[in-house]
Amino acid sequence: MKRFLKRLGALAVLLLVVIAAYYAYDTLRERTFAEKIGEIIHFEDRRELAEQLRQHLDDAVPDVRARAALAVGRIGATESGKLLYEIITSDSSMDVVARAAFAIGLTVDKQYADDLLDLAIDQPSRVAMRLVEAAGRLTDTSMTAEIDMITGFLGHPSPEVREAACMALFRAGARDKGPELTAFCQSEPDEQVRVVALYSLVRLGVGEATPVYEDFLADADPFARSLAVRGISLSDDPRAVHYLTIALNDGDPRVVAQAVVGLSRKRSPEATSKLAGKLRQERDEKLRVALIDAMRAQGNPEGFDAVNAILDSRPPANIIAAAVRYLAEVQKDRAVMIIDSLQTLDDPYIRAACADAYATIGTKSIIPRLAVLFNDKVPTVRLTAFEHLLAIDSTNADFYLGNALDDSCFVLPVVAIDYIGERRLEAYLPRLRALMDLDEELDPDVRTATLDAAASFLSENTSDTLAMEILIAGIRDSEYVVRKKAAEIYKDNLDEDRTYMVPPPAVRLSRGKVIGAVEKYRANPYATIVTNRGEIEMELYFDQAPLTVMNFISLAESGFYENVIFHRVVPNFVVQGGDPTGHGWGGPGYMIRCEYSPEPYIRGTVGIATSGKDTGGSQFFITHSPQPHLEGRYTVFGQVLSGIDVVDQIVRGDTIKEVSIHEGDFQ
Repeated sequence: MKRFLKRLGALAVLLLVVIAAYYAYDTLRERTFAEKIGEIIHFEDRRELAEQLRQHLDDAVPDVRARAALAVGRIGATESGKLLYEIITSDSSMDVVARAAFAIGLTVDKQYADDLLDLAIDQPSRVAMRLVEAAGRLTDTSMTAEIDMITGFLGHPSPEVREAACMALFRAGARDKGPELTAFCQSEPDEQVRVVALYSLVRLGVGEATPVYEDFLADADPFARSLAVRGISLSDDPRAVHYLTIALNDGDPRVVAQAVVGLSRKRSPEATSKLAGKLRQERDEKLRVALIDAMRAQGNPEGFDAVNAILDSRPPANIIAAAVRYLAEVQKDRAVMIIDSLQTLDDPYIRAACADAYATIGTKSIIPRLAVLFNDKVPTVRLTAFEHLLAIDSTNADFYLGNALDDSCFVLPVVAIDYIGERRLEAYLPRLRALMDLDEELDPDVRTATLDAAASFLSENTSDTLAMEILIAGIRDSEYVVRKKAAEIYKDNLDEDRTYMVPPPAVRLSRGKVIGAVEKYRANPYATIVTNRGEIEMELYFDQAPLTVMNFISLAESGFYENVIFHRVVPNFVVQGGDPTGHGWGGPGYMIRCEYSPEPYIRGTVGIATSGKDTGGSQFFITHSPQPHLEGRYTVFGQVLSGIDVVDQIVRGDTIKEVSIHEGDFQ
């Protein structure tokens, strides 16, 4: 027995030696490229500025340093700005410096905006453009000196830097620089830069740039024409309506859609008659909806006969919904009969529109009808009715709020809590405090909404006991985004730094699994989205957004997207789907990290929909046209390669039949 125990002890010692030797070897050996990148992604997923991640900033391989710098910017820790600025001013690789320059723009370290612009003066254009771009992200309207410096880069010899300066002025909200941008756009020789300047003028809302907008109305590029049309709609020039009516006959539906929106803001006889005339001729479903919505915005009765004729033809639900809202606007209570007939239909989208229509009428007599819809089986219908009942029948707000807080769908409690917070209804504080004790039993959106409500009480009274208890519960919450929200409120409302109480979030993917994916997807994979309109082929940008792509692949391979609808379609903007509930608030039951990158939002770009940083899940969108304002704000994880015509045809309610993933070259 003693001999056996002695041998067993010797084996145990040997095993410990082997294990120790393995770990020593594993610690000291040189990591492969995939292991380094996988480790960086892992810490980025944890939102942890770990020592191992910092070490990668000094790696001998420039691609590793560049990827680590991007991770530091995405994490956005207190030290991120300092670390990235040191890289910008010391690294020998232009690729690393350019990536660090982009990354520092993702932080909130406004103090570096001035320094970045100083550095940009003497840098090569590929670095200078990123420095100017980052400075624009870090600059706000109060930073007039930095805005003046950005404006100076409009005279830079490189068109890429001039383009970055245009976008930086937009991101800084520098509307006062409208005259300079207008003059620049008129004299700029590079056509691509001119379009970016045009975009910035439009997004800044500079209505005085009519000469620039006129120059682009006949441009060969539909995107430029649509921007010009949007710009013209901002103008008070008496010719604006005439230009917009001409654009109604453009050969590109995206330009037409923009002209419709522009005319909706005008009230002249020409604007109202042209929209009504266009509706009589139009057959495209999305444009019909846009035209009816535009006439509703105008309160335009000239389309009454056309809308009724369309309703008689039994059109799709999208058109019925637009029509019932329009009729309520122009007919008021005379529309009650038709609304009553439609609100019994089996389509929840139409019933929600009926709730909107009743609210437009707004008389006390419609309250019982809204109350019926408040008890609908579909959350979106209940939500729409609830919001209107609060506005129309505020004397019974307690009844509606109580029912909403008890609703089985998390959306109604969120809206109820927002209402309570905005009005600081103190009687509900005990109820809100009790909600925080439910923790994981309650959707994170409800908990973050409760924290926002508590913040509104604390803004008036920082010693409010119940509001403070809600905040304390938030900083201890099991969900990372909730803890992070609580820490932000501590900082903003109480000037206390509690970030040390926000440990890194739990990750869904192990380091080993991430490394395996890096090795597997040395070339980006592809996806095929099969819809009822046709197929969409797209490349998935694993190299730019690995966590997002891995999540999308996992959901696709599990069948998650089968028979899920596109719940949101905005002409000349995006189509959006991926919510299994179909109401736009749902997801897979967890949240993924945002992975911002320098990838542009062009026509056909695929991005992740969120309600704030790190709140993505399953919802994605595809752009109809370039959307530069989304860059650095929403994760880009793919690009349509084939089937953009299918994207153009999609209307709200269309269905994803399946999503398949494949590797290798795109055919």
